[in-house]
Amino acid sequence: MKVLGEISSCLVKHTEVTQKYISELTELKKSKDYMQPDKTYFCISYFLLRLLCLPDCH
Repeated sequence: MKVLGEISSCLVKHTEVTQKYISELTELKKSKDYMQPDKTYFCISYFLLRLLCLPDCH
């Protein structure tokens, strides 16, 4: 049961990060900065880094 708890906790964290990523992309589109590659790449890189570096999932 402990393993299931850890897995569900990990999934919740992944979901939170994904929702934050989507909201940041939405904000980028609204603010017309979407066409500035630096900000878009930063946002995507940040999301992937957060996904890979979540301490509770390792």
